[in-house]
Formats: sequence, C-alpha cells, structure tokens
Amino acid sequence: MDDKIRRKVLRKHTKGPLGALKDTAKNAIKPDIKLPEIKKPNVKIPQVKELLSKRVSDEPVPEEISLKIVSISTRNALKIIYYLMTADGQLLPTELEQFDLLGQELSPDYSSLKESIVKECQAQMDKVIDAEDYYDVVQEGVEDALLSSVQTEDSFITPKLLIWDLLTIAYSDDSYDETERKLIKFIVRKCDVDRAIFLEMESAIQTTLELEKEQQWLKNTDRPYGVIEAMVNEIEDRKHVIFESIKDLISL
Repeated sequence: MDDKIRRKVLRKHTKGPLGALKDTAKNAIKPDIKLPEIKKPNVKIPQVKELLSKRVSDEPVPEEISLKIVSISTRNALKIIYYLMTADGQLLPTELEQFDLLGQELSPDYSSLKESIVKECQAQMDKVIDAEDYYDVVQEGVEDALLSSVQTEDSFITPKLLIWDLLTIAYSDDSYDETERKLIKFIVRKCDVDRAIFLEMESAIQTTLELEKEQQWLKNTDRPYGVIEAMVNEIEDRKHVIFESIKDLISL
C-alpha cells in the first residue's frame, strides 16, 4: 500500500474508536503471510516458598563466629592500662610512675611508643560530650584496644597477665576505686578470664599490700633489728608464696 492510501485510511478512522483505528491499521499494513503458531514451553515456575525451602536444605548454614581474645599486643595493653588510670577522672603521680615501670617491662620500645599511646588515648577521651558519658567513652576505648589488637611474635601479653597488671596499677595509689574495678571486670568478661581466677588475683594483691604495710611498720619500729628480723623474713616468705601462686595462675 502506497503512502497516499495509508494516509486516507488513517484519516477516515481517526475520529472513530481507538479499537477501530487499531484494527484498521493492522489490517491495512499486515502482509498476507500466515505465521506459524508458537506454543509456549511448559515450564513450571517455582514458588517463593519452594525457593526458600531449597535454600535452607541445600546451602550450608554458617557457624557462628566466636571471637576469643588469647593475647593482647603490648602497645594495646599499655593503652588499656592508661585508660584504667583515667577511669576515676584523675591521673596521680604514683599511677604514672607505675605506668612507666610497666611500660619498660612490657616493651623495649616503650620510650618511643609512650607519646603516641598517650596521644591516641587522649583523642578517645576528647569524645566525651557530657560528664555522664565519661565512663562509657573510657570503656569504648578499652574495647577497641582489645578487639583491634594484633599479636606480634615477641611483643604481646596474655589476658590474665593484663588483668594482674591492671590490678597492680589500680592498687598503686592505695585506693581501689569502684570505677576502676568496674572497668577491670568488663575486661575480665571480654577476655573470658575465669571469674575465680580474677577474684583470687584481687585477694592476692590485697594480702600482699597488707603484708608490705606490716613489713614497713616493723622496719620503722625502734626495736633492735635482731628482734624483728625473723618477722620480716617470714613476711618476705609469705609474699614470695603469693607471687608464685599468681605466676601459676597466669601460666595456666
């Protein structure tokens, strides 16, 4: 059909129903060729319920990931110790002195690490918005230090040794603050340290401090040294026994 006839057909039916225009146009331009009938393939479409059921039955269920902290890098351990010192809102000279001693024992590179450790801890503390947020910010810093710790071959400590070092710091000012104890208990739980071991460590350090006070009192008395020597030696022996038992606990 030429263009003149096609336009004539379209004008004739433009004002009529849309269905008539459609039929007329189809009849006007359709070539006189009979197309073969196409049959739809008989494909069963699975229902959502079937797909879910197949997924559950065919795919293995992933095991729950359990993160167990078996070691802490000395750098992160020192950060945790620093956080503990700030947990009660103040840094005492005795705590800082003890921190330096522990740092030198834990890492040969302590002198070069100290500045960056303190800087990172203070940056965390700067996140405090209100006074009531203070402990939460400290605990968040501790948790991050625990979870991001990367063990190195020669510079790490075990969770139990960390707990003992934290208790040493907490008692260094003769005041075991409740906030400090709360933070240490959080670390005990996070590291999955046995509750009985933690309580025994607390008892051991308390007993040791009492023995040291008694020893100091004896040394400051005006009694002849020969009189108090046996008593001082006995106290030393008792302290030695306590430290040996703690070493055994830590090595378990």
